[in-house]
Amino acid sequence: MGAFNVRICVVAACLFLASQAIGYTMDDLCKQWSGAGYIGNPSDCRGWGYCLNQQTVSWGTCKTGLVFNAQTACCENATITPCSTSAVQTCSAISSPIYVPNLLNCTEYAHCDGKGKIAYGDCGNGGVYSEATGKCQWGPACPQDNICRFMQSNIFVGDPNKCGSYMNCINGYGSSTACTSSPNIYYNAATGKCQSTNPCTGDNTNSGDSGQFTVGQTSNTACNATNFKNAQTLTVDDKEVTYKYVTDSETCYGYYYCADEGATGYWNQCPTGTQFNNALGKCVSPASFVCTHNRCGNVNNKFMAVEGCLGYTICSSGATNDCPSTSKYYDEVNNICTSTEPKYAICKSS
Repeated sequence: MGAFNVRICVVAACLFLASQAIGYTMDDLCKQWSGAGYIGNPSDCRGWGYCLNQQTVSWGTCKTGLVFNAQTACCENATITPCSTSAVQTCSAISSPIYVPNLLNCTEYAHCDGKGKIAYGDCGNGGVYSEATGKCQWGPACPQDNICRFMQSNIFVGDPNKCGSYMNCINGYGSSTACTSSPNIYYNAATGKCQSTNPCTGDNTNSGDSGQFTVGQTSNTACNATNFKNAQTLTVDDKEVTYKYVTDSETCYGYYYCADEGATGYWNQCPTGTQFNNALGKCVSPASFVCTHNRCGNVNNKFMAVEGCLGYTICSSGATNDCPSTSKYYDEVNNICTSTEPKYAICKSS
């Protein structure tokens, strides 16, 4: 699209840590912003888009050797600016040692040695890595699941996971905020203002299911003795905390936080693009385990593989379809039919 040209800026010495590119498209970002300007491409750290009237009206790619910094709206040198969508790409180009999240697994982090090599570390059971602090913290919600990392600094955007709330994006981060303490005041992403009429329609959980759960919903039965087996212990502020995350047993992406056996369970959902693996007690790639509920929940994919990968579900309708006989396997990660059986757990014969 030739109507727009991204400027190439002189970069400062400070680095923005890379973030996890899961779940969002440039159209998703523009829908939450009432303003106009450049945004990052969640699928390609060299890519950029331009938002106008809540639509992506132009897009392009930085030149070779450059990555797009969404906070400054500039193409910057990849040797000093991390790639926002790939730890591997960051470490292959960055010229100084740096820690970044593992963009495929929020419980892990990566260390770039500044010479092209990468090494991984793990935050342990219940821990997630925060690029904001550069430290592991209590999870399982992923701190990097935030549209502000692809938006300019000092702007207000709607919260895609909680319609009617907003985020103030500062240096790639923002937290969901209600307009007031009153339950009847809502943020309108189209105008960038709070109002008394509710602009939200449909299910605002981005779940792909019926919206039967809300964040913070309680359960008096989820934290029973059976579910609380093998509870994890995590050290927080030099104190040992025992806890457990358990599936809600109705969705692929929902879980309850249990502070103790018999305690009240509090519902939450995985970051967009991930689902809850009850055996591991954390949010992971949907392809990495087998969930028997609606696998289209909490993902923005148009299609999801059926168990065995010999077909796929059309998420908009729930109907299933088969790939051509010459390419009989559906690879949901790359969204293609292929003749080679993918190695994902969901593709193993049941």
